[in-house]
Amino acid sequence: MTSLVSRLLCATIGTAYDASLRDFPNVVRIESTNACNAQCIICPHHRMSRPIERIERSLCERIIKECAENQCREIHLHNFGEPFLDTRLETFVKYAKDRGVEKVKVFSNGAIISEERARGVLQAGIDEIKISFDGATEEEFERIRTPLKFGAVVANTVRLVELRDELASPARIKVACCSTTDKSQTMGMLAAKVDGFSFGKIHNWGGDGGEQKQSAVRKPCSRLWRTFTILADGNVSLCCLDYNGVVTLGNVSKDSIKDIWGSRQYKSIRALHQTARQEEIALCAHCSKAFL
Repeated sequence: MTSLVSRLLCATIGTAYDASLRDFPNVVRIESTNACNAQCIICPHHRMSRPIERIERSLCERIIKECAENQCREIHLHNFGEPFLDTRLETFVKYAKDRGVEKVKVFSNGAIISEERARGVLQAGIDEIKISFDGATEEEFERIRTPLKFGAVVANTVRLVELRDELASPARIKVACCSTTDKSQTMGMLAAKVDGFSFGKIHNWGGDGGEQKQSAVRKPCSRLWRTFTILADGNVSLCCLDYNGVVTLGNVSKDSIKDIWGSRQYKSIRALHQTARQEEIALCAHCSKAFL
């Protein structure tokens, strides 16, 4: 019975996704660096087998140029690392905005956003900065996000909002929080200051973070129809949770984004999701994002 429900749901949602599928992804995620300044206990960064590296500037600019030429709606200058560790971040943001990319976004842990870097990225034209909090209280946050300090990240976030207002920047500042509690005066204060605040559940990194109790009903993953993830070496991974690039769909230093996005391999993976056969893809088999 459950498998029938999964098949019907995947077919229905997958058909809707197909109807909205463009010949170029809506969102291109560029991993400018895979280095990180935190050792979060819920993150498998310490198990990453890829070398710590930054994307080549010429390759990043070529990617941005192709995105602009194909009316890509969003570029995310982050993936499996802390984007503010890359001193070229402001340059990449400006390069994208100068070429007419509609939305440029970064997702940061907020620990090293100095006033100088905040001004720089805001003046470069960033459209959205989302700060991630794993933990709504100082105790919970610092237990999870070693060696980051809760108070420093809160202060950086507040100052970022103040600078945005001082500079009259249109950038939206948001906070995403994963926590076991929603009762936090500090989070309440931040929620009142920022442009968006969300509480989320911790996912299991494509099953690599362990199996979680979840529904038996499968659903197709919208990322396969919407988001294109490029690692620092140019390899295209299945999604942002594929931090080791286990499923490689091509390399943008050799092929265009458009060609990889429309490739037979991409189409076959989408088809597996549409027919509730995600278990045939190792990364998707136990991923908490693949269940209702």
